[in-house]
Amino acid sequence: MKISAIIFDIDGVLLNSNKMMIELHKIIAKELNLRIPDDEEITSRWGKSFSEVITSIWPNVNAKLFKEYVKDYIERKGIVFPIVKGSKEIIKKLKRMGFKVGIVTGRPRDFTVDHMKNSGFNLNLFDVIVTGDDTKNHKPSPDPILRAVELLKVKPEEAIYIGDSLIDLEAAKRAKVEFLGVLTGDVGKEEWGKNGVKNIIPSVADLINFLNNLD
Repeated sequence: MKISAIIFDIDGVLLNSNKMMIELHKIIAKELNLRIPDDEEITSRWGKSFSEVITSIWPNVNAKLFKEYVKDYIERKGIVFPIVKGSKEIIKKLKRMGFKVGIVTGRPRDFTVDHMKNSGFNLNLFDVIVTGDDTKNHKPSPDPILRAVELLKVKPEEAIYIGDSLIDLEAAKRAKVEFLGVLTGDVGKEEWGKNGVKNIIPSVADLINFLNNLD
C-alpha cells in the first residue's frame, strides 16, 4: 500500500473534545428550553455536519441560532478544547516525512479555525481543510473526503482517513479511501471489529508505527 496523504477528522482524533461537546449541546439546549438528549443520541451523530446534528436532534430548531449560542458560551467561558496527546507532534513528523496532510470535519469553518488555533495547532501545516461549510453533502457522504483528495492531488487509494465514528468509517468506505480507527473517541476496539475495521490504533500518537508497518 503506497500512502502519500493522511486526512484527519478533528473531534475525538486531534482534539479530545467529545465529552465537552456533549455537555455543550446539553447546556445550550437548556438555555433554549429544548429537550435534553442523552449522550448516545448525540454521539451516534458524530461525523455529520454541525447543522445536521442539531436539526436531527431538534427538528424545529434554527441550527445557526444554536451555533451562535454555542460560540458565545465558549467565548464567555474561555473554553479551550484539549488536544489528544501527541497529535501536534504527529502532524509535524508527517510533514517532515513528506506526507500531504489534511482535515475533513463536519464542524463549521469558523469553529474549526478558532478551536484548532486556540488548542495550539499550526494550521499552516495542513495542506487542505474541508469543513461542514465546504460541500453540499456531508459525511457519511463521501463528498468531503473526495474533495480533500482532489485538493491534495492524490488518488483515493493513496490516502488514509483517520476517524473515531462509524459515520467516518462509512464515508471513507464510500470514498474508497483506507480507514484507520482510533480509540480516543466513542467507538471501542470491539465495536470497530464488529464493523470490519482491521486498522485500529490507540491514538494518533501511534500513527508513525502504523505507517512503518504498512506493506
